[in-house]
Amino acid sequence: MTTVAMPLSSVGGGGSTPIATASGLLALLSEPDSTLVQHALSKLLAVVDTLWHEVAEALPDLEAIAEGGTIGEDLGGDEDDVAMGGGDLYDDATKKTAAALASRVFFHLEEPRQALRLALESGEEHFNVLSPSEKDGPYVERLVNAAIGEYVARKQMEFDGDEEKAEKKEGEDEDEELDTAKLQKVVHLMFERCYADGTYGHALGVAFEARERAKVAEILDRLCGPSSGKDAGGIVETLRYAMGAAHELVPSKAFRSQALELIAKSLAKVFRDADASASARRNAACALVLCRQLLGDAEAVGEIIVQLVDGSGDSGDDADDSALLGLQLCFDIVDTGDRNFVAGVASRLPKQGEAATAGATVVEGSTAEGEEKVEIDDAGVASSPTAAANERGVEVEPKVRSPAALQHFSNAHRILMGGFTSELSLSFLYKESNFDGLIMANLKKSLEERTMARNSVLHNCAVTAHGYLVGGTTNDDFLRDNLDWMKKASNWAKFSATASMGVIHAGHTTEAMTLLEPYLPPSAPANDPNAAHPTVSSTGGYAEGGSLYALGLIHGSHAGSSTAKRSEATTFLRKHLRNSHANEVISHGAALGVGLTSFGSCDLDVVAELKELLYTDSALAGEAASIAMGMVLVGSGAGNANSSAASSEELGEIVAELRNYSRETQHEKIIRGIAICLALVNYGQEENADATIEEMRGDRDPIIRYGAMYGLALAYCGTGSNKAIRILLHTAVSDVSDDVRMASVIGLALVLHKTPERVPELVRLLLESFNPHVRYASCMAVGIAMAGTGDPESVSLLEPMLTDMADHVRQGALLGTAMIYMQQGDACNHRKIKTFREKLATLIGDKHQTTLTKMGAILATGLLDYGGRNCALSLGSRNGFTKMTSAAGLVLWLQHWHWYPLMHMLSLAVTPTVTIGLNMDFKYPKKFEIVCNAKPSAFAYPKKLEEKKEEKKKRVETVALSTTAKNKARLARKRAKEEAESGDGGEMDVDKKEEEETKKEDMDVDGTEEAKPEESKSEEAKPKKKREPEPSSFRLSNPARITTAQADTCTFDLDQRYRPVRPEEVPCGVVMLTDSTPGEDEDLGAVKTPAQEDEADPPEAFEWTPPGHPDHPDTVTKDETATEGKVVATEESKSEAETK
Repeated sequence: MTTVAMPLSSVGGGGSTPIATASGLLALLSEPDSTLVQHALSKLLAVVDTLWHEVAEALPDLEAIAEGGTIGEDLGGDEDDVAMGGGDLYDDATKKTAAALASRVFFHLEEPRQALRLALESGEEHFNVLSPSEKDGPYVERLVNAAIGEYVARKQMEFDGDEEKAEKKEGEDEDEELDTAKLQKVVHLMFERCYADGTYGHALGVAFEARERAKVAEILDRLCGPSSGKDAGGIVETLRYAMGAAHELVPSKAFRSQALELIAKSLAKVFRDADASASARRNAACALVLCRQLLGDAEAVGEIIVQLVDGSGDSGDDADDSALLGLQLCFDIVDTGDRNFVAGVASRLPKQGEAATAGATVVEGSTAEGEEKVEIDDAGVASSPTAAANERGVEVEPKVRSPAALQHFSNAHRILMGGFTSELSLSFLYKESNFDGLIMANLKKSLEERTMARNSVLHNCAVTAHGYLVGGTTNDDFLRDNLDWMKKASNWAKFSATASMGVIHAGHTTEAMTLLEPYLPPSAPANDPNAAHPTVSSTGGYAEGGSLYALGLIHGSHAGSSTAKRSEATTFLRKHLRNSHANEVISHGAALGVGLTSFGSCDLDVVAELKELLYTDSALAGEAASIAMGMVLVGSGAGNANSSAASSEELGEIVAELRNYSRETQHEKIIRGIAICLALVNYGQEENADATIEEMRGDRDPIIRYGAMYGLALAYCGTGSNKAIRILLHTAVSDVSDDVRMASVIGLALVLHKTPERVPELVRLLLESFNPHVRYASCMAVGIAMAGTGDPESVSLLEPMLTDMADHVRQGALLGTAMIYMQQGDACNHRKIKTFREKLATLIGDKHQTTLTKMGAILATGLLDYGGRNCALSLGSRNGFTKMTSAAGLVLWLQHWHWYPLMHMLSLAVTPTVTIGLNMDFKYPKKFEIVCNAKPSAFAYPKKLEEKKEEKKKRVETVALSTTAKNKARLARKRAKEEAESGDGGEMDVDKKEEEETKKEDMDVDGTEEAKPEESKSEEAKPKKKREPEPSSFRLSNPARITTAQADTCTFDLDQRYRPVRPEEVPCGVVMLTDSTPGEDEDLGAVKTPAQEDEADPPEAFEWTPPGHPDHPDTVTKDETATEGKVVATEESKSEAETK
């Protein structure tokens, strides 16, 4: 074969002439001369973006060149070609160019993994990650994304262990595996690019997904270092973003905890940085408290609160602002509903008796007079040098706090443990209640009809609905005015009716015993510890048991209720729990009450007493005891491998005993109670609960599997976990038990409550299921997820279910729709809410509807206007936490499907939508206002019903027809003629009389018809009021109701005198205010309980003198007596003279 030499510039067209086809260049790839091949590859690389479809045919050859092999066989040349060029190997530059060319072709073929494999071989010349050219931008971006995806997948398998690592895609060719070292190099180069651009958030996102702790630490160190170029405020903002991403996007709880620990360290650096601005340090403190709260570190949070309230490192106004911020954070901590955590934070604060000398000042090197230099360690925990000084034997002096600081700590204790947040809610609900009494009057009237008068289920639901309508307002006027109607309740309905008082007076702990005294069972005198407890009868006790349950609801409904009052109630209830085993009704109420007052305490003594009641093997008492044990141990994770609860071994043994007992007992109610108990125990445990839930899911008993679904929902509540959703959806369509399916569908709403808009889309197809239990659960799931939003799409989704064939599906649709419409005004959803209210009233009065449908309508009536229209169903706190009390209360309320008295548990799940601004002394400035950028009608209260006035029946005028009048006249003339013929005469008179009567009748008829136009004319003559256009915004006074939907339209007016300590937050809940002009007079209001509101004002000051005192007005002296005697004698003599 003869080779003809030619200039390289002429190959493939040369110069700048565009190439129309790549066939000539592709032919050069078969040349034995490597220089020609290199030249052809370079030319092809320049035109591959337009001629890639032609180059694609030579992909095998390009890959062969890239791998350093021969291409003679692949090209199909003759034997001479193979002999001459087959054994030649190409240099590195040629191989890299071939790899780059093949990579580009695979990129255009939309095979990024293959393109990435070859791009990694092509080197930095052809695959520049740090600074790609404008032409290579899309190519590099796409391959970098593919590299990051592959890197993340490998690191996740590495983190999760060998089991997941072994699960590879079927058919994956090992020869096409990516080079790990080169892949890691690309990703690290991408990190360097992020550092250079200052986009640390992007780098953190990749590190979080890859679950690479070392890389997260490196990024945070670079962020906080001087090379980042960010000030303290920018660093805190990035760290807050990182914290949110770690909390919401990292599915693994173990790695999430590691990442949050690193973020807490970085925040601590900013918090202790003396050069940082005061605002940056305060923002860092807020974020640090939130981060430590996510980690469950109550002690660290308590130390940070102490520093803020003390105002360490600040002076003057900054110190006051720090103290206000500390109190604001206390309110936020209580709002999460985790009583155990709140108690842990409060334990780190100086007690009232110790506050004056708490802490110490080291004499050596002390920083200021009477102040201790508290430092934050690398873990973000505030530490005092006092302990270290004591260990060294250095003399320390007691720290002296100012009276203002002592008052601040007293206020902090009042928030955390004193029940102040409960007082705020109670005061607002009492004063601002918009309860419409006519709703209950109409409901009672409908139920008193003959067909429903004896239906105890509907009567019980009506009493419960009344509790919802006035929940937390302490307004029990309707019950007092209708005692005879209330007395119709008997047996367990009587128990439930008495317990409803706990819903009405929820949070009113100061008057709880006084209110329930007529119903409480007799007990031994409190002042005589040796007195025996009265004997409990084995029969009756429904009112007594209900009152004990009500006592628990009063103290347990609000997470922020007084710890001291709750402890007193627990002691009282435990006494009755121990002594009422003979009566299962009283035991039932006492057990539920103890569970509510000891909610989340993990008290082993209480658990032991409840376990003793459980082992009596009474179905009703045992069910209540097991549910109460779940409330006491909620969120502890007892029995799990990684349980963080104190006394975890003892609690684990108790949980194991419960599982065994569920297999031994024959009572379904006890088994169900134990299943719900295990579900509550695993609240918030995520993957730590997987083993327990998997065991429960595999149980043969459907009731245990039912509990497993609620356990899974509570374990992953608010996380949006794809794994949990997948399991719940699979169970919803595969389990043989209707109850298990129902629980799995409702569980979706709990898992996704932070992204509620996903729930309607998920259950859209389930609403069309053939199984009515699934349809019912779908309605409830949509209602729970979209509660209080008034979402029109969700309402339209449930609308067809209102006419479903199954009555319990109609009940679910009514309840779900009512939850969506909670706190919505009459203008909501194009005024369809008004139609829904009318439909509820119609269904209740319709005698053809089934009991279950009417039950749904009655409960929906109460749900719509819960708490005097000032409460909403909410599972989340203002800081994004899931409220433990709300989630647990909702699950317990859903058990009313099996046991009606649990309807009252809804009081745990609802939250008052009160927004109140407070100053440092916990008084609210009346001139503080919030701007709402919406029309007033959008969030106004619904219009109250108007009582229909009874119209008096008017007598209708009888209109005489003309034929009738003629008939009468003809008969009259005939009679007159007959009388004339008989000799009586008077015919003309008769005719005239008849004619006059006829005219009179005609005149009367005409008069009635003509009166109407005259009336209408007078009405038209009245001037019509000109309708003024509705303003586009308005201002809310302090305190105010701000609903969940309304909060997004509200903003703070920072130009007024009082401003929030955190102006960037959404205006809802308790807002601590700073005063810009503290010297001026203030118009303040005090927070009062209902009992204090009803008290009369004290009388004006006066001086009291006893009778007989000279200054007393009734005291008469001797001179006055003589004078009076003379006057009397003179008057008597005058009267005698007149008489003579």
